[in-house]
Order: sequence, then structure tokens, then C-alpha cells
Amino acid sequence: MNKMIDRKIKKLKEQLVKLVEEKGSFSNEEVVQLSQHLDQYILIAQKSALSKLKVCG
Repeated sequence: MNKMIDRKIKKLKEQLVKLVEEKGSFSNEEVVQLSQHLDQYILIAQKSALSKLKVCG
């Protein structure tokens, strides 16, 4: 599952870079929405990593 999340994060990051270049602004509504979507996946990855640390620690 982590590899799937990592691939999704990478894809969203690439999309975000392209969208910022197209829109020319970090505050564009579409850019903000995509950034927030990416944030959700980053949080999932962080929670997963943290839960693994708790199990190992």
C-alpha cells in the first residue's frame, strides 16, 4: 500500500508543478485544490510511517 501511496504522491506533485506553471500562481483556486488533495495523501503516508515506528519501537 505504501508504494501505491508514494506513486500517487509523486504523480500529484508532478501535476501540481505543471498546474502552477500553467496558472502562474500558487493562489489559483485549482492549484490550491490540487495542493490540498496532495496534502491528504502526504498525511496518509506520514500516519502510516508513524504507526510502523510505534510497532517497531
